Amino acid sequence: MFLADYHMHSRVSPDAKNSMAEMAAAAQAHGMREICFTDHVEVRTALKPTPGDLELFPEPPVAMRLIEEEFAAAQAHLPAGLAVRAGMELGEAHHDPDAAALAAKQTWADFIIGSVHNLRHEEDFYFMRYESLAQCRTLMERYLLELHELAALDCFDVMGHIGYTQRYMSRQGFPLRYTVAEHGELLQEIFRRLIDGGRGIEVNCSGLRPGDLGDCFPSLELLQLYREMGGEIVTVGSDGHSVAQAGLCIADGYERLRAAGFRYVTTFRQRRAQFVPIA
Repeated sequence: MFLADYHMHSRVSPDAKNSMAEMAAAAQAHGMREICFTDHVEVRTALKPTPGDLELFPEPPVAMRLIEEEFAAAQAHLPAGLAVRAGMELGEAHHDPDAAALAAKQTWADFIIGSVHNLRHEEDFYFMRYESLAQCRTLMERYLLELHELAALDCFDVMGHIGYTQRYMSRQGFPLRYTVAEHGELLQEIFRRLIDGGRGIEVNCSGLRPGDLGDCFPSLELLQLYREMGGEIVTVGSDGHSVAQAGLCIADGYERLRAAGFRYVTTFRQRRAQFVPIA
């Protein structure tokens, strides 16, 4: 079976541990035939809206230079038979569209994920303290509104880990979920913007890791909505930050694609989508 992990971090990202060469070897050992490195490029660092983890992430030009250098250095050490692409996870592009547009012009980038990790003037959801259902529901609504804003931009190829907030709310005792019944109207608007703009979404498998949320981002229900609306572009990613996570649960992500009615998974080369049949 062709398995591709299109969301993977190396030591270029401050929250990851291993070199690209180490991650590539681990991914191949876990059955991957193609991978794409998507290290963090956080445009929000230009605005510095909150303390939190911002000091960990370099300014976008520095981050992109580090990615390019690490990728070049890894070439001599990549395992044979594994297709390896270079990309980035572009965080909060809608917070600074000009900086995001410059990032998207990098000629070395095969693929760009557009993600939201923190709301305007808030810390990353990872760092936040959740104290009530009402607070969580408000944050969930704000998150979707910012995804809607992000969906209007053309500086990325797929929208990353839709439902990111769920993991951290659940860990603090608020196991809320995004559902079509409660959030369908706004989700449809987000998906419509993406589909009309020739962009897609990812199936982020990090929530399927043992002991984690027990679901992918987005859930099967939301994947089915996207498919029913005509969505075709969809990648699958482990969001791996260590060799133990490289390629982890990708096969489970493919199963969810099948269950949602997809017959193809998407890979990218020079920002152009390619469709590979799901065996």
